[in-house]
Amino acid sequence: MKLNDYKHCFNLSYDQFISQHNIHGSQIQENRRYEKMTNLILVEMSDDQFFFFKDSKLKMIYISNDVVAKQLWAEFKNTTEANTPGKIVRSRAGKTANQIIFAGSGITASIAGNDVAFIELYPTCSLQDYLENIYSEVQPFIR
Repeated sequence: MKLNDYKHCFNLSYDQFISQHNIHGSQIQENRRYEKMTNLILVEMSDDQFFFFKDSKLKMIYISNDVVAKQLWAEFKNTTEANTPGKIVRSRAGKTANQIIFAGSGITASIAGNDVAFIELYPTCSLQDYLENIYSEVQPFIR
């Protein structure tokens, strides 16, 4: 799927998503958490792609498949939206990784060098909303 295909998923209700993607009960887990968000329904797709719903609305897509994440990040970097400065925060992906937040575009990437550890896609919001309602401050890494 392309970046716009993922973004289109935010227009679907939970029931529409389940139907369109032929989701089986074994792919669904209730009462899950993602960072600061709680009471979510997790739909696990192939290739390390996780879709989080709350109140029948898609709230977060988390993609940790390195090939897919790198492709989506490259696709985003080729848009005009990528020309705005992103907020850089520490990433839970490792000591050398940082998350680059483009909340107004609904995308965050965890980057370490040229590697993309994960991508988050979510409904567009302000940086303040992202930091207050999604991002969890990463504790210092200790050896």
